[in-house]
Amino acid sequence: MENTIVLTDAERMELNQGAASRSGRADDARRARLVLLLEAGHTWAAVRDKLDCNDAFIDRWRKRFREERLAGLFSRHAGQEATTLTPALEATAEVGSLIIPLSQVK
Repeated sequence: MENTIVLTDAERMELNQGAASRSGRADDARRARLVLLLEAGHTWAAVRDKLDCNDAFIDRWRKRFREERLAGLFSRHAGQEATTLTPALEATAEVGSLIIPLSQVK
């Protein structure tokens, strides 16, 4: 199984920025670091130790990067659908705000 990935200069620059970002999502930075480590020739064992991940994580993102390059590193989870504020849910929220914490009771 070939671990090494060959990056273009533009891909390397974008991955380095993503890996070093403190304002972006942590999971995006982790995937960027994964690709950079594989490009540097690190073994899966070394990557597992550095990123505290498992083989399935490495395999999934390595395959996605090889197939789709940078576009493959974006998570495909659609997220949770927004809830509709119904009168019953709104009433529950209002009742919850009326509860006084025990620390404020004298």
